Amino acid sequence: MGDDEKRQHHRFMALLEVRALPGDRIPADLRLATLDIAAGGARCASNRPLDAGLTFTLVGGDLRKPATIDVEAIVLRCFEKPASIESRRYEAALRFTRIEAEDKQRLMRYLNTL
Repeated sequence: MGDDEKRQHHRFMALLEVRALPGDRIPADLRLATLDIAAGGARCASNRPLDAGLTFTLVGGDLRKPATIDVEAIVLRCFEKPASIESRRYEAALRFTRIEAEDKQRLMRYLNTL
């Protein structure tokens, strides 16, 4: 079964700067940017490794200014990409575990513009 067959939501290529709110096991200098995003999760580039199972709150970037979204996410997997630049050294797959209805609608409207 291919990745597209397993996914509930279509993923869209989108480079959005996002930030994780401070918390346990969240590196203070963590920088994240989406590589692709869907209603149910995102694939992100990161400057720091993230442990699988780590949960945190993300504040998502420029969804047609000034809109942002808040989501809780869990890291499904993270791996190093040694050939990448330092700010994009790691790639993490995230699943959204909580997103308010208004934020989900805002995200869906943004995705429909891509």
